[in-house]
Amino acid sequence: MRSRYCAFVLKNADYLINTWYPDCHAEQLRNDIQAGFEHTQWLGLTIFAIQDGSYDGEGFVSFVARYRDEQHDSAIIERSRFLNQNGRWYYIDGTRPEFGRNDPCPCGSGKKFKKCCGR
Repeated sequence: MRSRYCAFVLKNADYLINTWYPDCHAEQLRNDIQAGFEHTQWLGLTIFAIQDGSYDGEGFVSFVARYRDEQHDSAIIERSRFLNQNGRWYYIDGTRPEFGRNDPCPCGSGKKFKKCCGR
């Protein structure tokens, strides 16, 4: 996960595409990925959970990635699923965890979710 975040920061579309699971056909997303680089400044990554999957070779990483675009600061909060194939981890997909407005923010700021990454 950290290496994929760094690829976003460094605007390295090739790395992102190469670390997506091959069956996901990420090459088709190249233009969208590169367009997203233009007005995005990445501000930080907080990983708050790493879990094994239900079978060997599956793993999950839950994180908050903070960024600034042309209009405001925001965050991606995701539980990413990775698969290990031939000793290499690939990103498959991600889901957004559900947080209540008054829950603590998973980024570790100490603020309520609604006052932090939930804005």
